[in-house]
Amino acid sequence: MPRLTKNDKGLATAILVLIIVVVVAVIGVVVWQVTKKSPSTTASSTASTSTTKTVTVNAACLKDFSDSKLCAFAEHTALSTMQYVAVGTATNAAGTSTSFTVKSDGKGDKDITYMSGSEQISAVILDGITYVQESAGGTWYEYTTGGSSFTAADPTLGFTFNFNQATAAGVSVTKEGTAACGSLTCYKYKVIDSTIPGGTAYVYFDTNAYLLRQWTSTNTTTGISVNLTFSYPAVTITEPSPVQQTTT
Repeated sequence: MPRLTKNDKGLATAILVLIIVVVVAVIGVVVWQVTKKSPSTTASSTASTSTTKTVTVNAACLKDFSDSKLCAFAEHTALSTMQYVAVGTATNAAGTSTSFTVKSDGKGDKDITYMSGSEQISAVILDGITYVQESAGGTWYEYTTGGSSFTAADPTLGFTFNFNQATAAGVSVTKEGTAACGSLTCYKYKVIDSTIPGGTAYVYFDTNAYLLRQWTSTNTTTGISVNLTFSYPAVTITEPSPVQQTTT
């Protein structure tokens, strides 16, 4: 099988396209520092939805926020274990947009596509191996252990509530009522982190399954805005073809 070097045509462009996506990933991590708490016993709480249901929530979360809906959502945010499809757009101050789609099978395998203008780059992470396609319909390059290094930025990383650290200082969460999210109705929450000047984020999770459905962020200081929507279909990740290996 032909082996390519890490300096092959197109990689520099590919990395440039990923920069804004890396920014998105960092923003996502900041948002989810909101409800990190030390482990605690769980408590049952009834949350009103389209059909009233009883959900299990974390007692530490209830103590901090006194909001059974928000705490029920916190019990349904382990995206790394879920099958999902996330579609998003990030726009910088100059008005340049990068769109991306992330598909996850819930087992660590992902299919990620980024588009900026006429440029497109795709990555498949499967069984610990990363495959990169530098343009639509082009050859896939394989990056294996011991070969060239390539990390595919995933803008959905960090979207997980947990309770094993202290709540981040300077973060406020405000309930904003409900809003339409596609064909569903969602609870809407405003998140502000005082350490990010000009930054405001909104989290939307549905009123029935308490699953993340939309996440938006705007920053009046940097001019960056981000919008992500989530759905939860069955996802299967397969090895792309044709594939060429890379070497250092």
